[in-house]
Amino acid sequence: MSETELIGQYDVTPELLEGLFKRGFFSTRIDDDGDLIVESEGPKVVVTIQEKRKLIRYVIVYGMNEFGPLDQKLGFVNRMNDEVIFARFSVPEQRPGMLICDYFLPYEEGVTAFQIVTALRLFARVVVGAIHACDEDDLVQ
Repeated sequence: MSETELIGQYDVTPELLEGLFKRGFFSTRIDDDGDLIVESEGPKVVVTIQEKRKLIRYVIVYGMNEFGPLDQKLGFVNRMNDEVIFARFSVPEQRPGMLICDYFLPYEEGVTAFQIVTALRLFARVVVGAIHACDEDDLVQ
């Protein structure tokens, strides 16, 4: 499969994605839940497929300072969401010591290998850069 060849929406599977990332020289594994874990040049990225919505989800999770005030964490997340277009950042209400960063790539009617691999590379760089630029209070661990 070439990088410009269209991958049909019904061909997108964790195994296919794992093969694409391995060809892109990433270390990968599929965990016990069936999620694909990709080791990027920076953080580990969890890659899942939302079949009903025809979306590939890229997720990076960080721990946050458990003693940091919630309003400070929310202000940090809001700054990143205001300044960064490519990724979404959140602090789950039930887990305020966690920072969730994600991006969704649609694959309805097909997607190329290049798009899948490039989106992961860009997502990882954007997340690391956003945290570096916006974490004035050293909240991310």
